[in-house]
Amino acid sequence: MKDSRDRTSRWAYALLVVVIAAGAIGGVGVGSAATVAPAPDTSRGSTGDPNWWTLKNDTGQPIYGTWSQQVGKDVSELDLVKNMPLAHGGHESRKRYNSIWWNSYWMGHICYNHLWWNLSRSRREIYDSIFTLRVAEGVLQAIYNLREGGTTYSIEENLTRNWAEFPC
Repeated sequence: MKDSRDRTSRWAYALLVVVIAAGAIGGVGVGSAATVAPAPDTSRGSTGDPNWWTLKNDTGQPIYGTWSQQVGKDVSELDLVKNMPLAHGGHESRKRYNSIWWNSYWMGHICYNHLWWNLSRSRREIYDSIFTLRVAEGVLQAIYNLREGGTTYSIEENLTRNWAEFPC
């Protein structure tokens, strides 16, 4: 009886080793619940990786809420919950969608300093898809690069205070 249990535990151990090795080779670890995007490629300067978008927190305090890109029916969203906010100095990346047929819409709904702030949904030709949130004179701002007519320039856009919602 002991011999069959030893054989069974050896098979189980061997199977576990194979699963872990396959996960390491395939990029998926045992127990991973979500795909984590790689950090932007800083070797290309501020442009980052064109296949990913990034939200950086430079507000001085943790933030939570949603930030997303929509292209046609495809939505790439970062959902930060109150119990696990994005710390000051932190960043999160998500897959970016690109299409020659559809324009991107970027939306934000962020809780900063116990107040809700919105990045209005508008059509944008975002160049590098790196959004940095910071505060200027008590107003939450998003900084990103915009491209129009072949020219790229940095935008500092104030988010709109959402007075219709209770403090967060």
